[in-house]
Amino acid sequence: MSLHYLVDGYNVLYAMPELPPGDGQAKREALLRYLAKTKPQGSNAMTVVFDSHEGLGDRQQATGMEVVFTAGESADDWLANKVRAVRNPRIYVVVSNDKGIRTMIRGTGAKWLSAEEFLQRTPINRTPEQPESQGSRDDITDEFRKKWL
Repeated sequence: MSLHYLVDGYNVLYAMPELPPGDGQAKREALLRYLAKTKPQGSNAMTVVFDSHEGLGDRQQATGMEVVFTAGESADDWLANKVRAVRNPRIYVVVSNDKGIRTMIRGTGAKWLSAEEFLQRTPINRTPEQPESQGSRDDITDEFRKKWL
């Protein structure tokens, strides 16, 4: 069963170890780039929700994720309403530090994850494991050869 992460965008943005520079739009774009690069949701679907009390409920796709700007409601209300309206809320993981949202989704079967736990799921400085050099393999082989011959 695939999961679907519902991310409180501003909540996760302000939980980042380093707040991106710039105005609100630049900060949002930096968060979306970070999430696209690090993929803390793994191969699961993700929707990032930003509060927009004056917005029109805009939706857009951004590098493998849906981005929602709420229309006249908080991100918490949008997230809670989404979880309550779907047929199978057990596939949803709500990402937020706001304990109010945790209370709002209680009893639905949806999971809850703090912003910090979500961000820690992916190491910031990923480096692929270095293959063992041929020289060290030869040393081990010589060692075993001396021991066993």
